[in-house]
Amino acid sequence: MLQRFLLDANQGEVIVAVNRLDEFCETATDLFEGSKVRYLIVEGVAVSPIGEPRMTQDIGLIASIQKEDVRRFLEAASQRGFESDIEKESERVERTGTFVLKSGFFRADVIIASIPLEESAFGRSQRVRFMNRMASFASPEELVLFKIIVGRDNDMFDAKSIAIRHKGRLDRAYLEKWAQTITDEAEDMAIWRRPMGALEEEERLEWD
Repeated sequence: MLQRFLLDANQGEVIVAVNRLDEFCETATDLFEGSKVRYLIVEGVAVSPIGEPRMTQDIGLIASIQKEDVRRFLEAASQRGFESDIEKESERVERTGTFVLKSGFFRADVIIASIPLEESAFGRSQRVRFMNRMASFASPEELVLFKIIVGRDNDMFDAKSIAIRHKGRLDRAYLEKWAQTITDEAEDMAIWRRPMGALEEEERLEWD
């Protein structure tokens, strides 16, 4: 495996600076698992095990962590070899509720959980083999919902790919309930139409 080891003189710990996507994802998973922070992989490479394979150099996660605990988490990430400007990321957390972990060409974008749908997603999480680790993923239904909230073309493609891969197994009532809730809160009927389009694609394929 291609990797570079650095010795932290202060901590006496070996730090791994990763330079392959699989190593990056494994190190990120180990960080969250070791910190006991609840997390869900929801973006980037997350679509590959649950939807269609994608070429990407990033990973997107939702984390259940208090803002005041992020600095300590970032310090732990730095000890594992992640490139993190702790001051900059702490400011980003206050401004946007997100932070970024980087290593080489790769990055992990982390959203701090703050809405009811995210809390529901934690309760429905799935343990999936990811690279050489077992990791926590959002269920197919939550992935569809997260995608349709954003609503970009590539997100809608992902939502449809997930619906196709899991045709006949998606919890339609759950999808419709949350789509209605999100639509009402956002006052945007386009959000309601997006999951319906993904489900219509699923139905069409069942008849092919």
